[in-house]
Amino acid sequence: MFKGEKGKSKPESPDRLNRLVAGTKLTGDLTANSSLRVDGEIVGNIECKGKFVLGQDGVVVGNINAAEVEIDGKVEGQINAEVLLILHQTGVVHGDIQTGRIVIEDGAQIEGNIQTGDAGKNSKGMFGKSVNKPNGKKLETSEAVY
Repeated sequence: MFKGEKGKSKPESPDRLNRLVAGTKLTGDLTANSSLRVDGEIVGNIECKGKFVLGQDGVVVGNINAAEVEIDGKVEGQINAEVLLILHQTGVVHGDIQTGRIVIEDGAQIEGNIQTGDAGKNSKGMFGKSVNKPNGKKLETSEAVY
């Protein structure tokens, strides 16, 4: 189109927003290199390198792995928010949570285990991986007492 721009591509900005609107259902795993907002339904796992937002009418049946996660809707699966997880008043989670930090508003519902802070990142935590016993031996999650 302009001189000198031929063959150049713009880098993907993590601030760009992908959106799945209400009334849309996706079956299968979804990977996003930028932020993602879901107001529809996803049956599958989500891998998001930016911020993942689940709207009030949104539903996810699968695991969520993202840098930041904000939940207003319903999740049936594990959540791994590397930096921050915000559960709003209308948010419902049925599954385990692992995050650096968590904010839970009054009215939010959680059914599952929560692990926060750096300890979860270093020990590989609750999601079926081994953690260290005080004596230095490995402990499988099935042996762990919560």
